[in-house]
Order: sequence, then structure tokens, then C-alpha cells
Amino acid sequence: MRRALTLLYAMGSFFVCSAVMAASFDCAKASTKVEHMICDNSKLSQLDSKLGQDYWEVLSKANEEQKRQLIADQKHWLKFTRNVCDKVTCLKHAYWSRQAALENYFEQRSPLYEHESDKADDIKHVLATSTLYPAYDTPFCHEIFDDLKQMNGIHFVDPVVQAQSYEDPALDPWKKQCRTAPPFNFGYWCDRNLRPTDAGDVLKVCNAGYGLPPFKLYELPPAVGSGEKRYYFYADERYGPINRDWEKPSLGGAGLAGFQQIDIAKCLSGGNQWEPGEKKKSSWNGTYIDAGQGGRNGKNYNSIIEYRNEYYFFILHRIHGNYWLNIEPVTRVIPLPVCSWTPIKDH
Repeated sequence: MRRALTLLYAMGSFFVCSAVMAASFDCAKASTKVEHMICDNSKLSQLDSKLGQDYWEVLSKANEEQKRQLIADQKHWLKFTRNVCDKVTCLKHAYWSRQAALENYFEQRSPLYEHESDKADDIKHVLATSTLYPAYDTPFCHEIFDDLKQMNGIHFVDPVVQAQSYEDPALDPWKKQCRTAPPFNFGYWCDRNLRPTDAGDVLKVCNAGYGLPPFKLYELPPAVGSGEKRYYFYADERYGPINRDWEKPSLGGAGLAGFQQIDIAKCLSGGNQWEPGEKKKSSWNGTYIDAGQGGRNGKNYNSIIEYRNEYYFFILHRIHGNYWLNIEPVTRVIPLPVCSWTPIKDH
């Protein structure tokens, strides 16, 4: 274990503590562009120091298997997430997303399936034994609900990659454009009258957070009239600041799971309205779909399904012992319906 930790020192002097330094390493020995960016920015220095403390705290509580995975993830984060950044905003996201992962490291997570269809029997059991009332009483909703109970004509879409950590190397080929853009697992939501114009505004005026595992990336065929494949990134839970003051030294609170549409060529999450880099507006406005609460808050079977030659977000999650079900079309084109079932009879 000591030898493995020594490797971390060599890859950024990341965890050397000093009472006279804000960063967790000796800035007098900074040798890379990223290290100089951290030392020249008080906020980044504080984030670096805080993350070092979080890492050691988690490592001290981990068992041997968890220690090995933590060290592997941290080495990967240093090399492939933090050290590829060339903008301050990118570095902030790198620290905040890793901090979110560490602060939630011991939370129980939803399992990953080798194939999404492996959950079909469990879903049939849930639908057969749970009390669910339709919120939208339409013929289509009746038909798809009946077909779901029998798994008749339902095709589950397998993700092209899935992982229990954002630092899983399996995600690397998809993240290679991320050096100036926010990570896939970042998302934000603003009040109706707030419209951020760049990444800096988002960090100040909007509620934002980072997805927690498991993560899944889906690749869908092009929509009608488009020649480009569609990509959706799924996070099981969201974790972000208690309030909008992103200059606070710690994160807190939990949020909803969701599917984010990804501009795979630019490494932009759905809804992020800026180009890679800082202070650049973009017309990119991807889809974000809330998918209930996962992880520590409940159990879910969220996925993407194909039904009658259309793709739908399948959102089945349990909160406080009750299941909720939503079926939403991936392509938001009328007259494709949205269906919802709740454990509450009167809506």
C-alpha cells in the first residue's frame, strides 16, 4: 500500500500537507502547467487542499479492496481528468466532481447488469405486485403498461459503456474532448427567469450538481431528419452544493437521477449552453430527463427501451417503499405520449 501511495506523490505531489501552503503540494516545486494554475489561483489551491483531506479520510475508512480501487481511481483522475485541463473552469469541475464522488464513496449503489434485459423479470414482478394508478388515462398508456407486465414487444437498449466510477478507464474514449468542457456527469437547472450566458454564470446563479454512479452511456440511431447518432449519459443520483454559492469549500445535498443528452464531439452535457472553454455561448441545448431518486434514496430500474419502433426513457424507481413509473419519448415530437403511474390514486 505504501508503494502505491508513493506513486501518487510522483504524479502531482498531491497529498503533502503543510501549514503554510494552501495547496496540498509544495508550490515551489510546481513543474506542470496545471500545478502552476493551481498555485496561482487561491480557489483552486483551496479545492486541492480540501480534496487531499477528503481522500485521506475516505482511504482511512476503506477496506483493502476499496483502498486499491480508491488509489487506482485517484491516479486516473490526476492523469486523465485533472491534468488534461487547460482552463480554470475545467479544473474547478474536475475538483468538484471528484469531491462529490469521495464524499459519497460508501453509499450503497444500484447494481449494473450485464444486459439491461436481465432486469426484465424483476420489473414484471414490481408491476405485478405494486399498486400503481395512471396519471394519464390514454389508450397508449394502457397498452404499454399491459405489454410491460408481460414484456411483450419491449426491447431494452444496452449502454455502450457502463461504470461504477467516473474514473473508470472504460469511459476514457468518450471523454477525450473534455479538457476544456465540463464533465459528462455535470448538469444544472436554473429558475425560469435565469438564463446563464457562460460557464461562470452557471456556477454562480444556477443550482448544479454532479452525477453519482452507476453511470451508463447510450448510443441511439439518428432521429428522423438528422444524420447524427444520439448519445445519452445516465447518472443514478445527483449531488451538488447546498446553495448557489459555488465558492463554498464543500458540497452537500442530494438530487435526482437523470438522462443527459451528450454532444459527444465536444464532451458537452445536455443543457449546458456554452462551447468548450470559457465565456462562449452555444446553441447546443440537449435534453435532460429527471429519472427519480436512485442510490441511497431508493431502488430503480431506469433504462432506455424501444417500443413500436420508438425509443422511450423507462423510469421505474422506488422511494420510501413505493414505486413510481414514467415512460417518456426520447424524441419530444407530438403526438408521442408521456405516461406516468403513481402510488397515489387521486392526482
